[in-house]
Amino acid sequence: MKKCVARLALLSAMVLPVLHAQVESPSAAQKPAIVGIAHVAIRVADLQASRAFYEKLGFAQPFEITRDGKVTEAFIKLNDRQYLELYPADAGQVAAFLHVCFEAVNLRGLYPIYTANGIVAPPVRKAGAGNMLMAWKGPEGQTEEITEYLPGSKHSNDFGQHLGADRIATHLAAAVVPMKDSTAAAAYFTQKMNFLDGGVREGAHVTSPAGQRGGEFAFLPMSSPEKLVLVFTGVKAKETLRKLKERGVSATVQKHRVLVRDPDGNLLVFTSR
Repeated sequence: MKKCVARLALLSAMVLPVLHAQVESPSAAQKPAIVGIAHVAIRVADLQASRAFYEKLGFAQPFEITRDGKVTEAFIKLNDRQYLELYPADAGQVAAFLHVCFEAVNLRGLYPIYTANGIVAPPVRKAGAGNMLMAWKGPEGQTEEITEYLPGSKHSNDFGQHLGADRIATHLAAAVVPMKDSTAAAAYFTQKMNFLDGGVREGAHVTSPAGQRGGEFAFLPMSSPEKLVLVFTGVKAKETLRKLKERGVSATVQKHRVLVRDPDGNLLVFTSR
């Protein structure tokens, strides 16, 4: 009996480090930081209509998650590191913005920094798509997420693929959402998540991570007519407008920016900067 216990203890000592290594940060030696927006999650009224809309914009769906034969989450690829996650609405639900997820390097190293700032979050875990994830509830009860891409995840396995040359834009620079208290929401991100305060621009209180690739998160007052604004950069207005019209997508130009509405009324802004 003692020999069996000893063998079990030895096996546990061998197996536990291996299990831990499976979700260890591949960038553990780097300074912990948020480097940009990884995805924006949206609940959509009609998944097929939303897929078709983003396909017209040149964005592919490389994979999805199903449960009991039903799609519960569709991943629309913007570039190798940025996605839109579409969640089909169940009966009684309405289309809505759900959350923004940021990408981090050394997420395990970032966790104690954020918890020391007063964020209450469960430990970093491995999520369904195979990446590391830190998730918790923000100042108004909304979900906040930070991810780190792991080798072998659905996202990492698709690096370099599903990047159509006909994409209207290739970089999501900002997400803008209404909040009950937009000033308090901005303060939460600057004080607890060490974001930079960009002040108020066009009625939105802007914050951004201090990482290398940017990724602004801005907050509008709840009185705003917008539910969600996604800002794509690096495009030319005239060329973008021409491409959209050729694909049968209704668009307008305002202040040298091209404006498009998705099937649920969310605003997509395409701009050169």
